[in-house]
Amino acid sequence: MKTEIIAANHPSAIERAAKLLAAGELVAVPTETVYGLAGNGRDDRAVATIFHVKERPFFDPLILHLPDKSWLQRLSKLDTEQEKLVTALVERFWPGPLTLLLPKSEEVSDLVTASLPTVALRMPANPILQAILQKGGFPVAAPSANRFGRVSPTTGEHVLEELGSKIPLIVDDGPTKVGLESTIVEPKGSKKLILHRPGPIAEAVLAEFATVEAADLKGSIKAPGQTSSHYAPDKPVRLIEKGYVPADSAGAGLLAWGQSAQGARFRVTLSLSESRDLVEAASKLFSSLRAMDREPVTAIYVEKVPETGIGKAIMNRLYRAASREVEGEK
Repeated sequence: MKTEIIAANHPSAIERAAKLLAAGELVAVPTETVYGLAGNGRDDRAVATIFHVKERPFFDPLILHLPDKSWLQRLSKLDTEQEKLVTALVERFWPGPLTLLLPKSEEVSDLVTASLPTVALRMPANPILQAILQKGGFPVAAPSANRFGRVSPTTGEHVLEELGSKIPLIVDDGPTKVGLESTIVEPKGSKKLILHRPGPIAEAVLAEFATVEAADLKGSIKAPGQTSSHYAPDKPVRLIEKGYVPADSAGAGLLAWGQSAQGARFRVTLSLSESRDLVEAASKLFSSLRAMDREPVTAIYVEKVPETGIGKAIMNRLYRAASREVEGEK
Protein backbone atom coordinates (compact mmCIF):
# COMPACT_ATOMS: atom_id res chain seq x y z
CA MET A 1 0.00 0.00 0.00
CA LYS A 2 1.24 3.48 -0.85
CA THR A 3 0.73 5.95 1.97
CA GLU A 4 -0.39 9.41 0.86
CA ILE A 5 0.40 12.53 2.85
CA ILE A 6 -2.14 15.32 2.42
CA ALA A 7 -1.72 18.79 3.91
CA ALA A 8 -4.36 19.58 6.51
CA ASN A 9 -5.27 22.79 4.68
CA HIS A 10 -5.96 20.97 1.40
CA PRO A 11 -9.61 21.54 0.38
CA SER A 12 -10.40 17.81 0.37
CA ALA A 13 -8.35 16.71 3.40
CA ILE A 14 -11.18 16.63 5.93
CA GLU A 15 -13.71 14.97 3.63
CA ARG A 16 -11.24 12.33 2.43
CA ALA A 17 -10.16 11.45 5.94
CA ALA A 18 -13.76 11.20 7.17
CA LYS A 19 -14.75 9.06 4.18
CA LEU A 20 -11.89 6.61 4.74
CA LEU A 21 -12.71 6.33 8.44
CA ALA A 22 -16.37 5.68 7.65
CA ALA A 23 -15.28 2.89 5.30
CA GLY A 24 -13.32 1.17 8.08
CA GLU A 25 -9.88 2.35 6.96
CA LEU A 26 -7.20 3.87 9.23
CA VAL A 27 -5.99 7.46 8.93
CA ALA A 28 -3.14 9.18 10.76
CA VAL A 29 -4.50 12.44 12.15
CA PRO A 30 -3.06 15.41 14.02
CA THR A 31 -4.05 16.17 17.58
CA GLU A 32 -2.74 18.90 19.85
CA THR A 33 -0.70 16.24 21.71
CA VAL A 34 0.80 13.76 19.21
CA TYR A 35 -0.33 12.28 15.88
CA GLY A 36 -2.96 9.57 16.30
CA LEU A 37 -3.71 6.41 14.33
CA ALA A 38 -7.45 6.82 13.92
CA GLY A 39 -10.04 4.17 13.22
CA ASN A 40 -13.83 4.11 13.58
CA GLY A 41 -14.39 3.38 17.28
CA ARG A 42 -17.77 1.80 16.47
CA ASP A 43 -16.27 -0.69 14.01
CA ASP A 44 -14.53 -3.65 15.66
CA ARG A 45 -12.75 -4.57 12.46
CA ALA A 46 -11.22 -1.09 12.24
CA VAL A 47 -10.26 -1.21 15.92
CA ALA A 48 -8.63 -4.62 15.49
CA THR A 49 -6.68 -3.23 12.54
CA ILE A 50 -5.27 -0.49 14.80
CA PHE A 51 -3.83 -3.15 17.11
CA HIS A 52 -2.45 -5.05 14.12
CA VAL A 53 -0.81 -2.06 12.41
CA LYS A 54 0.71 -0.76 15.66
CA GLU A 55 1.70 -4.28 16.80
CA ARG A 56 0.00 -3.30 20.04
CA PRO A 57 -1.06 -5.98 22.54
CA PHE A 58 -4.81 -6.35 22.91
CA PHE A 59 -4.58 -5.93 26.70
CA ASP A 60 -3.63 -2.24 26.26
CA PRO A 61 -6.89 -0.22 25.96
CA LEU A 62 -7.48 2.66 23.54
CA ILE A 63 -8.78 6.21 23.94
CA LEU A 64 -11.95 7.21 22.10
CA HIS A 65 -11.88 10.74 20.64
CA LEU A 66 -15.32 12.34 20.53
CA PRO A 67 -16.96 14.60 17.91
CA ASP A 68 -18.82 16.53 20.63
CA LYS A 69 -19.67 16.40 24.33
CA SER A 70 -23.00 14.63 23.79
CA TRP A 71 -21.13 11.37 23.25
CA LEU A 72 -19.99 11.42 26.86
CA GLN A 73 -23.46 10.44 28.06
CA ARG A 74 -23.81 7.73 25.40
CA LEU A 75 -20.49 6.01 26.07
CA SER A 76 -20.29 6.22 29.87
CA LYS A 77 -22.45 5.40 32.90
CA LEU A 78 -21.94 7.93 35.66
CA ASP A 79 -23.46 8.03 39.12
CA THR A 80 -24.69 11.35 40.50
CA GLU A 81 -21.49 12.13 42.41
CA GLN A 82 -19.21 11.32 39.48
CA GLU A 83 -21.34 13.38 37.15
CA LYS A 84 -20.77 16.55 39.18
CA LEU A 85 -16.99 16.24 38.95
CA VAL A 86 -16.97 15.10 35.32
CA THR A 87 -19.19 18.02 34.28
CA ALA A 88 -16.81 20.48 35.94
CA LEU A 89 -13.76 18.92 34.28
CA VAL A 90 -15.38 18.82 30.84
CA GLU A 91 -16.48 22.44 31.07
CA ARG A 92 -12.92 23.51 31.96
CA PHE A 93 -10.74 21.24 29.85
CA TRP A 94 -12.68 20.01 26.80
CA PRO A 95 -11.77 20.28 24.05
CA GLY A 96 -8.21 19.68 25.20
CA PRO A 97 -5.59 17.17 26.38
CA LEU A 98 -7.55 15.63 29.27
CA THR A 99 -8.72 12.01 29.02
CA LEU A 100 -11.40 10.79 31.44
CA LEU A 101 -11.48 7.13 32.48
CA LEU A 102 -15.13 6.38 33.16
CA PRO A 103 -17.49 3.40 33.67
CA LYS A 104 -18.44 2.35 30.16
CA SER A 105 -21.88 1.93 28.67
CA GLU A 106 -23.11 -1.00 26.59
CA GLU A 107 -22.35 0.98 23.43
CA VAL A 108 -18.59 0.61 23.93
CA SER A 109 -16.85 -2.41 22.42
CA ASP A 110 -14.78 -4.65 24.71
CA LEU A 111 -12.09 -4.54 22.02
CA VAL A 112 -11.61 -0.80 22.60
CA THR A 113 -11.38 -1.19 26.38
CA ALA A 114 -9.44 -4.49 26.53
CA SER A 115 -12.54 -5.92 28.27
CA LEU A 116 -12.09 -3.51 31.19
CA PRO A 117 -15.20 -1.97 32.81
CA THR A 118 -13.97 1.54 32.02
CA VAL A 119 -13.53 3.54 28.83
CA ALA A 120 -11.05 6.36 28.16
CA LEU A 121 -12.70 9.38 26.52
CA ARG A 122 -11.47 12.77 25.38
CA MET A 123 -12.47 15.58 23.04
CA PRO A 124 -9.38 16.81 21.16
CA ALA A 125 -8.68 20.50 20.57
CA ASN A 126 -6.93 20.29 17.20
CA PRO A 127 -9.34 22.03 14.75
CA ILE A 128 -8.50 19.68 11.86
CA LEU A 129 -9.31 16.59 13.88
CA GLN A 130 -12.41 18.29 15.28
CA ALA A 131 -13.60 18.89 11.72
CA ILE A 132 -12.88 15.27 10.70
CA LEU A 133 -14.77 13.95 13.72
CA GLN A 134 -17.75 16.20 13.11
CA LYS A 135 -17.81 15.29 9.42
CA GLY A 136 -17.80 11.59 10.26
CA GLY A 137 -20.21 11.87 13.17
CA PHE A 138 -18.72 9.03 15.23
CA PRO A 139 -15.93 8.64 17.82
CA VAL A 140 -12.56 7.33 16.69
CA ALA A 141 -10.04 5.24 18.57
CA ALA A 142 -6.71 6.99 18.03
CA PRO A 143 -3.61 5.84 19.91
CA SER A 144 -0.29 7.39 18.89
CA ALA A 145 0.55 6.68 15.24
CA ASN A 146 3.69 4.61 15.80
CA ARG A 147 4.71 1.04 16.37
CA PHE A 148 3.97 -0.12 19.91
CA GLY A 149 6.53 0.98 22.51
CA ARG A 150 8.25 3.39 20.15
CA VAL A 151 8.65 7.16 20.34
CA SER A 152 5.34 8.94 19.70
CA PRO A 153 5.16 10.96 16.45
CA THR A 154 4.82 14.74 16.55
CA THR A 155 5.01 15.36 12.77
CA GLY A 156 3.54 13.71 9.68
CA GLU A 157 7.06 12.69 8.65
CA HIS A 158 7.44 10.76 11.91
CA VAL A 159 4.25 8.85 11.11
CA LEU A 160 5.56 7.98 7.64
CA GLU A 161 8.79 6.64 9.19
CA GLU A 162 6.79 4.44 11.55
CA LEU A 163 3.80 3.29 9.50
CA GLY A 164 4.56 4.08 5.88
CA SER A 165 2.92 1.52 3.51
CA LYS A 166 0.61 0.27 6.32
CA ILE A 167 -2.05 3.00 6.13
CA PRO A 168 -3.63 4.84 3.18
CA LEU A 169 -3.51 8.44 4.43
CA ILE A 170 -1.66 10.84 6.74
CA VAL A 171 -3.25 14.24 7.36
CA ASP A 172 -0.26 16.53 7.91
CA ASP A 173 -0.88 19.57 10.11
CA GLY A 174 2.77 20.28 10.90
CA PRO A 175 4.38 19.79 14.32
CA THR A 176 1.97 19.20 17.19
CA LYS A 177 1.68 22.01 19.73
CA VAL A 178 1.92 20.10 23.01
CA GLY A 179 4.13 17.16 22.08
CA LEU A 180 3.11 14.83 24.93
CA GLU A 181 0.09 12.55 25.26
CA SER A 182 -2.97 13.64 27.24
CA THR A 183 -3.35 13.54 31.01
CA ILE A 184 -5.52 10.57 32.08
CA VAL A 185 -7.63 10.79 35.24
CA GLU A 186 -10.35 8.62 36.74
CA PRO A 187 -13.00 10.40 38.82
CA LYS A 188 -13.92 8.64 42.05
CA GLY A 189 -17.08 10.17 43.44
CA SER A 190 -17.12 13.96 43.44
CA LYS A 191 -13.96 14.68 45.43
CA LYS A 192 -11.14 12.42 44.19
CA LEU A 193 -9.23 11.89 40.95
CA ILE A 194 -6.91 8.97 40.27
CA LEU A 195 -4.04 10.09 38.02
CA HIS A 196 -3.27 7.24 35.62
CA ARG A 197 -0.93 9.18 33.33
CA PRO A 198 0.59 12.63 33.89
CA GLY A 199 0.36 14.94 30.92
CA PRO A 200 -0.10 18.54 29.77
CA ILE A 201 -2.72 19.30 32.43
CA ALA A 202 -0.74 19.30 35.66
CA GLU A 203 -1.76 17.92 39.04
CA ALA A 204 -1.81 21.38 40.59
CA VAL A 205 -4.51 22.46 38.13
CA LEU A 206 -6.53 19.28 38.63
CA ALA A 207 -6.28 19.77 42.40
CA GLU A 208 -8.54 22.82 42.01
CA PHE A 209 -11.36 20.34 41.33
CA ALA A 210 -10.60 17.36 43.58
CA THR A 211 -7.92 15.57 45.56
CA VAL A 212 -5.46 13.95 43.15
CA GLU A 213 -3.95 10.55 43.93
CA ALA A 214 -1.41 8.66 41.82
CA ALA A 215 -2.63 5.37 40.40
CA ASP A 216 -1.11 2.15 41.67
CA LEU A 217 0.73 0.94 38.56
CA LYS A 218 1.56 -2.46 40.01
CA GLY A 219 -0.43 -5.33 38.58
CA SER A 220 -2.74 -5.27 35.58
CA ILE A 221 -3.04 -2.35 33.15
CA LYS A 222 -6.09 -0.16 33.81
CA ALA A 223 -5.56 2.70 31.34
CA PRO A 224 -3.73 3.40 28.06
CA GLY A 225 0.03 3.98 28.17
CA GLN A 226 0.84 2.08 31.36
CA THR A 227 3.19 -0.58 30.01
CA SER A 228 6.59 -0.43 31.73
CA SER A 229 8.58 -0.05 28.49
CA HIS A 230 7.32 2.70 26.22
CA TYR A 231 8.31 5.77 24.19
CA ALA A 232 11.67 4.16 23.35
CA PRO A 233 13.97 4.80 20.36
CA ASP A 234 16.28 2.09 19.00
CA LYS A 235 19.33 3.44 20.84
CA PRO A 236 19.42 2.85 24.61
CA VAL A 237 18.20 5.81 26.65
CA ARG A 238 19.92 6.60 29.96
CA LEU A 239 18.92 9.33 32.38
CA ILE A 240 21.58 11.42 34.10
CA GLU A 241 21.77 14.24 36.57
CA LYS A 242 22.58 17.70 35.23
CA GLY A 243 26.31 18.03 34.49
CA TYR A 244 27.16 14.33 34.93
CA VAL A 245 29.50 12.91 32.26
CA PRO A 246 29.38 9.12 31.79
CA ALA A 247 32.48 7.08 30.90
CA ASP A 248 31.29 6.45 27.32
CA SER A 249 30.36 10.08 26.56
CA ALA A 250 32.74 10.38 23.57
CA GLY A 251 30.56 8.00 21.54
CA ALA A 252 27.20 9.02 22.99
CA GLY A 253 24.59 11.70 22.45
CA LEU A 254 23.30 14.15 25.04
CA LEU A 255 19.86 15.74 25.34
CA ALA A 256 20.66 18.59 27.69
CA TRP A 257 18.41 20.50 30.05
CA GLY A 258 19.34 24.09 29.32
CA GLN A 259 22.82 24.87 28.01
CA SER A 260 25.43 22.22 28.74
CA ALA A 261 28.99 23.09 29.81
CA GLN A 262 29.85 19.43 29.24
CA GLY A 263 28.31 19.17 25.78
CA ALA A 264 31.68 19.10 23.98
CA ARG A 265 32.50 15.84 25.74
CA PHE A 266 29.67 14.06 23.91
CA ARG A 267 29.62 13.10 20.24
CA VAL A 268 26.35 14.95 19.59
CA THR A 269 24.53 17.41 21.87
CA LEU A 270 21.03 18.84 21.57
CA SER A 271 19.09 20.90 24.11
CA LEU A 272 15.49 20.24 25.05
CA SER A 273 15.28 23.92 25.97
CA GLU A 274 18.24 26.28 26.29
CA SER A 275 16.10 28.60 28.43
CA ARG A 276 14.89 25.68 30.60
CA ASP A 277 11.28 26.14 29.55
CA LEU A 278 9.38 22.96 30.44
CA VAL A 279 6.64 23.60 27.88
CA GLU A 280 9.24 23.92 25.13
CA ALA A 281 11.00 20.79 26.40
CA ALA A 282 7.73 18.84 26.26
CA SER A 283 7.04 19.95 22.70
CA LYS A 284 10.56 18.93 21.61
CA LEU A 285 11.02 15.72 23.62
CA PHE A 286 9.87 13.10 21.11
CA SER A 287 11.29 14.85 18.06
CA SER A 288 14.64 15.24 19.87
CA LEU A 289 14.72 11.55 20.77
CA ARG A 290 14.01 10.68 17.14
CA ALA A 291 16.68 13.08 15.86
CA MET A 292 19.27 11.68 18.25
CA ASP A 293 18.32 8.13 17.30
CA ARG A 294 19.37 8.91 13.71
CA GLU A 295 22.82 10.13 14.82
CA PRO A 296 25.85 7.77 14.90
CA VAL A 297 25.82 7.49 18.71
CA THR A 298 26.04 4.43 20.94
CA ALA A 299 23.56 5.66 23.54
CA ILE A 300 21.31 8.64 24.29
CA TYR A 301 21.86 10.35 27.63
CA VAL A 302 19.12 12.70 28.81
CA GLU A 303 19.54 15.19 31.65
CA LYS A 304 16.63 15.06 34.08
CA VAL A 305 14.23 17.99 34.14
CA PRO A 306 12.40 19.31 37.23
CA GLU A 307 9.32 17.23 38.04
CA THR A 308 7.01 20.21 38.38
CA GLY A 309 4.03 20.99 36.15
CA ILE A 310 4.46 19.36 32.75
CA GLY A 311 7.96 18.31 33.85
CA LYS A 312 6.36 15.37 35.66
CA ALA A 313 4.87 14.19 32.36
CA ILE A 314 8.25 14.59 30.61
CA MET A 315 9.99 12.47 33.25
CA ASN A 316 7.18 9.88 33.13
CA ARG A 317 7.95 9.35 29.43
CA LEU A 318 11.72 9.34 29.98
CA TYR A 319 11.61 6.80 32.82
CA ARG A 320 9.66 4.47 30.53
CA ALA A 321 12.06 5.05 27.63
CA ALA A 322 15.19 4.57 29.74
CA SER A 323 16.98 1.25 29.81
CA ARG A 324 18.56 1.74 33.24
CA GLU A 325 18.41 3.78 36.44
CA VAL A 326 19.46 7.43 36.65
CA GLU A 327 23.24 7.84 36.59
CA GLY A 328 25.16 10.44 38.55
CA GLU A 329 22.73 10.64 41.47
CA LYS A 330 24.28 12.02 44.64
